[in-house]
Amino acid sequence: MKGLSIISIKFICVAFYVFMISCQQSKSSEESNDTSEIKFNIPENFVLEELYHISANKQGSWVALAEGADKMIYACDQRGKIYYFKMPEKGEVVQTANVDSLNLDIGEAHGLLWAFNSLYVAVNKNWDDTIADENQRGSGVYRITDSNGDGHLNDIRMLLKLEGAGEHGPHSFVLSPDGKSIYFIAGNHVLIPESLKKNSRLPINWGEDNLFTPYLDARGHANEIKAPGGWVAEFDSNGENWELISAGYRNPFDLAFNQDGELFTYDADMEWDIGMPWYRPTRICHVTPGSEYGWRTGSGKWPEYYPDNLPAVHNLEQGSPTAILSGAKLKFPSKFHNGLFIMDWSFGTIYYANLIPKGSSYSATREEFLSGTPLPLTDMIEGSDGNLYFATGGRGLDSHLYRLSYDGELTASEIKPNDSGKELRQLRHQLENYSAINPEEAISKAWDNLDHEDRFIRYASRIALENLPTDGWQAMFYSEESPVKTIEAGIALARQGDKKDQGKILKKLNQINWEGLDEQRQIDLLRNYALVFIRMGQPDSQSRQAVIKKLKPYFPGSNNAINRELAQIMLYLNADGTVKILGDLLEKHTAEKTNISNQMLSEETTLRSEQYGPLIREVIAKMPPSEAIYYGMLLSHATEGWNKELREMYFLWFYDVLSAKGGMSFKAYMENVRLQAMSNVPKEEKAYFEELSGVYSPNTVVENLPQPIGPGANYSGSTINQFLWGDKMSDYNGSLADGERAYQAALCVLCHRMRGEGGATGPDLTQIRTKFGRYDLLYSIYSPNDDISDQYAFTLFHLDNDKKIAGRILSETKDSIKIMPNPLNTSYTVQLAKSSVIKQELSPISPMPSGLLNRLNEKEITDLFAYLLSGGDESHELYNKTNLE
Repeated sequence: MKGLSIISIKFICVAFYVFMISCQQSKSSEESNDTSEIKFNIPENFVLEELYHISANKQGSWVALAEGADKMIYACDQRGKIYYFKMPEKGEVVQTANVDSLNLDIGEAHGLLWAFNSLYVAVNKNWDDTIADENQRGSGVYRITDSNGDGHLNDIRMLLKLEGAGEHGPHSFVLSPDGKSIYFIAGNHVLIPESLKKNSRLPINWGEDNLFTPYLDARGHANEIKAPGGWVAEFDSNGENWELISAGYRNPFDLAFNQDGELFTYDADMEWDIGMPWYRPTRICHVTPGSEYGWRTGSGKWPEYYPDNLPAVHNLEQGSPTAILSGAKLKFPSKFHNGLFIMDWSFGTIYYANLIPKGSSYSATREEFLSGTPLPLTDMIEGSDGNLYFATGGRGLDSHLYRLSYDGELTASEIKPNDSGKELRQLRHQLENYSAINPEEAISKAWDNLDHEDRFIRYASRIALENLPTDGWQAMFYSEESPVKTIEAGIALARQGDKKDQGKILKKLNQINWEGLDEQRQIDLLRNYALVFIRMGQPDSQSRQAVIKKLKPYFPGSNNAINRELAQIMLYLNADGTVKILGDLLEKHTAEKTNISNQMLSEETTLRSEQYGPLIREVIAKMPPSEAIYYGMLLSHATEGWNKELREMYFLWFYDVLSAKGGMSFKAYMENVRLQAMSNVPKEEKAYFEELSGVYSPNTVVENLPQPIGPGANYSGSTINQFLWGDKMSDYNGSLADGERAYQAALCVLCHRMRGEGGATGPDLTQIRTKFGRYDLLYSIYSPNDDISDQYAFTLFHLDNDKKIAGRILSETKDSIKIMPNPLNTSYTVQLAKSSVIKQELSPISPMPSGLLNRLNEKEITDLFAYLLSGGDESHELYNKTNLE
């Protein structure tokens, strides 16, 4: 942003403040020689004041702010109390002696709001099943009032109990523009209460709505969380009337109304998914009544172009969204009144998004407004004095409170709603309030606007239909001549109709002229077909052939998005030649390194985060070909249409894609894809393709090793996590012999040494517990491709026959190279002619096979983990009945 001034603010270290805790807080830090420095970029003519060093005063790490009556500011520690203090005058700071905490058993709030002469609190804390609800304050929405009029908040009432907690738990509030109700937002780990489902603006028959079973996060994140994800609700002052407004978010933290009275949120990304086809960055969403934003767990996330969800107002890059605030009430220059300020915790940046009316919704332009390194931003509010107040902290980090004010000249300007788009917004509002008119009129109004050029209006029209009985409009679908209306109503009927009507619906869709549709309407039509199959199952043979006949001539085409959707449908319907086409697209996009999303942070911004910045810079340097990965994942579901040449190309492709760098789950995801694809290989061909893709059978070398007790399973990341932090390790009572047996049955002994015994192709594991934490230790077993030491990596040889082979180099002559491809069988060697080697490099596939844990039962995995943690030492506390901590 132009005109930024760069300043540094020095802070007295925590140790010094502990010593001086009884003294008044000083605005200066020059008394201490031990300082830390935050580098700020502040917009021109703005003044930043540090008001309070929270951590130095042992008051936690503040994540929520609110201003109450008489300029009283309330703040909550993420893991502790609710504090309050008077807003300091200009030039003054908050004195430690003037900060008090509520003398109430409530805290750990992510959201605070002062409204209706009450403090509303969103507690984010797991309920303890061993304690009666009335004796604890778990996750939920609470109202605190001054019931006896003595000027102190004293009465707590829970308005809504919530199941779910953590950083994706209950979050924040905002007061409605008319001051009559409150809006609340929750992350995707909070279940929607049944009471809200009874009064919902969006249809509650939500589902994952994926044509193929999604891949769950390889490290277990949100694996059990299903549709519809994060959500927004509205409620009255007493918490008696609740209405579900919107859903389909990942983890938005806050809400804000703009000057037109429209609601917005800032939703999170999943940085572990960077490089995958479904990855999408952080984004500003327009929270319209009945809206769905398509978050689904794992690879099941809907692309923005699906018509049954809505697009973002503005896509950003990577980050951790926290607060969002309208600039309308701030005493800032008028250019900031029409938009939103949004906070990113990870990279310490406040952005300003200027909202531009676009139809009945908006688009936005964005600029950096304020940043700092390090600056973990948590919450912000507009003070009654017109200044911006914000806090830093979260996750126990160093926490501060600041005030930002404008010091330049301000011209008087009245905040006026945008006239541009006003009529379209009013039309959308009428459609969203379908229940305010009689059903016949509502159907007529919705039907008239199903083909409106504005996407948000089309969406609102379809949602209105879905909330009304299908008997009132189904016949209109079959007689409709407009292709756009047919598609929109067809989506509604796929979601709300009866399976017995599947054939009739498909016949109606087949009548639509493909060439007469623009590309977006073609995508909409394909999504309509997919939803009919998802919701109603495989069609009968006649309908199946009719759909293939209609769509196959257009596959593949020139539009990547259309190709992706056609590919799903053709594979689902098992159309002849589909696997060959998918293989061709896989090779094409791998060679062209096609990426579905290129929205990555600038290098300058990544330098603001030591935790996330290096990863993003690595990804940018070695970006995965996400378009190709889409087809690689789709092919993993293909059971028919293969030949040996196609399969060879496909399994060799994993070397190419694993050479790239993605998010933390990237390589584990890809290994799960390979395992799924291998499960479809005929039994008699499995050994060949395993070897081709760098995974070898131990064969006869395991004859003298104990076999797994089993039965094993295809363990997910979430199951594996239980061996780290779940009950499975909380009261371990196995023996060293159990651990040694599991160690041998898992084949670890073939490559690794423990206390002087075992193989030597991998690292010695005797002291492994001193080098890795539990998480890294177990995931190095579960997902060995994530991080491969150069010392133990195999060499990958690219041969002149388009084949690849990896192995450890044993010897080399003038004309040949002798390699050992199988780490589990050191007697198996391959001789390569140097003349046949085009290129050699470190292999991106670990010599350690994945899926080793899948051979063991849960008790054996626990035994193995305990054995590794003990270093094979029988005197270790684990074998002396001391619980693992």
